[in-house]
Amino acid sequence: MVGDGSRMDNSAEGLKLAIRRWLWEEIPERRVLDLYCGKDGRMWEGIWRDAESYLGCDKFRPHNHTTTLKMSAERAVQSLDLDSWTIFDIDPYASPWVVGRRILLKRGAGTYGLALTSGEERGLKNGSSNEIIRRSIGASGLSDYRLLLHYRDLVFGLMLRSLADIPGITLKKGVKVTGAGPSKMLYFAMVIESERNGKASPCLPQRVSGRALGRLAKKRKNLLARKG
Repeated sequence: MVGDGSRMDNSAEGLKLAIRRWLWEEIPERRVLDLYCGKDGRMWEGIWRDAESYLGCDKFRPHNHTTTLKMSAERAVQSLDLDSWTIFDIDPYASPWVVGRRILLKRGAGTYGLALTSGEERGLKNGSSNEIIRRSIGASGLSDYRLLLHYRDLVFGLMLRSLADIPGITLKKGVKVTGAGPSKMLYFAMVIESERNGKASPCLPQRVSGRALGRLAKKRKNLLARKG
């Protein structure tokens, strides 16, 4: 069940805090892994400072308000014991789906929460890849701009469904808010019920379109040609 708070009138920081406060009420044991904590630590100052435990990670300049690591989100998810955490904060400058999916695949059984920023348009501007979206929903024949500008809500729903399709994962409830301005960032929090054993699984779903495979094969061929 997903609530829609898109009519809220607030700043981006206010919206981020709003969904995290909702998650705070849903998860009684607040042990927070903040995977894109940033140099200012705004979410730590706004809410996570009151958590039972907290660890912030950032590959550039993590804040120094409390314990943090200079480490990418991908590396943190791979190397840390995720069962120690009950809330995962995923606020990237691009797509959150790779990191979010890795958490669901690796984290063991129990109830926990995710706070996500869906920043695919921002990712387009800084050159980040959205291949996770194409591989998850089998999209082909559309540019990233058309896919995300004209079908964004549909893409968002399909990506959520791709998480729910992971064996042993149930999306119990969630809330979504939409930011103002031309980018209309999506902020989402959800409660996960997991029956997984935490064993390693492939990060990406296997529904890959023929065109996507063709593009990947062409890129690989061109790379090998340049190396030769």
